Amino acid sequence: MTAEPVAEERKDLATRRAEALRSGARAAGYCALVHPEGGASCTRPPHIDDEHVDYYNGRKKVGDASGTAWRE
Repeated sequence: MTAEPVAEERKDLATRRAEALRSGARAAGYCALVHPEGGASCTRPPHIDDEHVDYYNGRKKVGDASGTAWRE
C-alpha cells in the first residue's frame, strides 16, 4: 500500500524571502527577530531576555555603537 503524496501549497516569494533572510541571520549567529515596525532586526546572538537591538540600522552617527533597540 502506497501513501498518496500530499500536495503542499507553494509559499509566495515574499514569505520565502523573509524565511531565507531569517534562516541566514540565525546561521550567522543573530537572534534575527524583526522589529515590529520593520526596518530592523535583532543582531544580538540568540538570547532569552526581551531586549533586542540592531547594531547596524538606526544609528544616528557612523560612530554610534548601536542603532534601533526595542523590547518584545
